[in-house]
Amino acid sequence: MSNFELVPGTPGLTLDDVAHIIVPGGGRRRDGDVLSAASLDRVHLAGSVYSRQRLDRRAGRIVCSGYKTPADSRGARWSPADAPTEFFSGIPEADLMRQVLVSLGMRADSIRVERHSVDTVTNFARAEAEGHFGDDRPVAIVSHGAHLGRIIDVVAPRTLRRAFLGVAVPESGTRTPDGMVPRLMSRAILRGIDPGAPDIVARTHQRAVRVWQVVNATLRVFPVHTRYQD
Repeated sequence: MSNFELVPGTPGLTLDDVAHIIVPGGGRRRDGDVLSAASLDRVHLAGSVYSRQRLDRRAGRIVCSGYKTPADSRGARWSPADAPTEFFSGIPEADLMRQVLVSLGMRADSIRVERHSVDTVTNFARAEAEGHFGDDRPVAIVSHGAHLGRIIDVVAPRTLRRAFLGVAVPESGTRTPDGMVPRLMSRAILRGIDPGAPDIVARTHQRAVRVWQVVNATLRVFPVHTRYQD
């Protein structure tokens, strides 16, 4: 039996039922070419879950999801080898996470990169709607506990078309915050949108960018010292 800290999602689902893993990005640092500590913790745990649950035997995938938040302007112009006509500011979180997983010995063909999402809602909307899982089998969501609370309660039921549960990243030192503001942001982005909506990617992306513009403008006037997760 695993000693992973699980967060219940779909009733009755167990970790042994899971085929895939999704890791939402937790930020970048330096010049947009290094993962934040939170992102590193997530991707290392995702690799551990994949290995210990032997998901390779089930042709399972790890979906690394995230570009950067609209508040992140770090990085020089960068283009991925598999999409040379696309350009990004720095290296997307998803590509950085894939680099870590490959360095840990994971097969590259077990990893999928979703590099265009800009917040938690769009992480999941794009991963599902764009077919990154490859089938409809259950998924484990790997993130920090507070973040998972919002994902399980608000985001996953409105974006995923599959069963899901959470695997919580152990907190080291200061607890990774989430809070009421990100929860309200996610609810606003998802208002009136169902998982099967054909335009879910475009609608959630447009709303996420607008919501972040409002939040960033507000924080410039009323700065706070809490780092919200996207």
